[in-house]
Amino acid sequence: MPDTTPFPAAHNRRDPWQDRPDAYVEYQLRTDAEADVLCRLLGLFAQLQLLPEALHMERLHDDLHISLHLPGISLHRAGVLAQKLRGLVCVWEVTWQHLDHGLVTEVA
Repeated sequence: MPDTTPFPAAHNRRDPWQDRPDAYVEYQLRTDAEADVLCRLLGLFAQLQLLPEALHMERLHDDLHISLHLPGISLHRAGVLAQKLRGLVCVWEVTWQHLDHGLVTEVA
């Protein structure tokens, strides 16, 4: 008889430096238009136990333009994650902004 025990619910890793869990970060990436790019990006988030709230991807010629929304991370952690994204071979450009109740802090 197969095991019917449900998997535990997915949850985001708590960021101890985040004092506003309702804030989120929006990343804008420009990458090579290759089939494995999304796997590489999402693999990086999975290693950190982070689950993007929204993801939008559009192919324009030889580039992919990707937008990711990630809730509940601090400015420090968002910056570290941006550096890790920039370190991927297929990523050409990363910009991000921290959004909090209409207060926008833009960081490049």
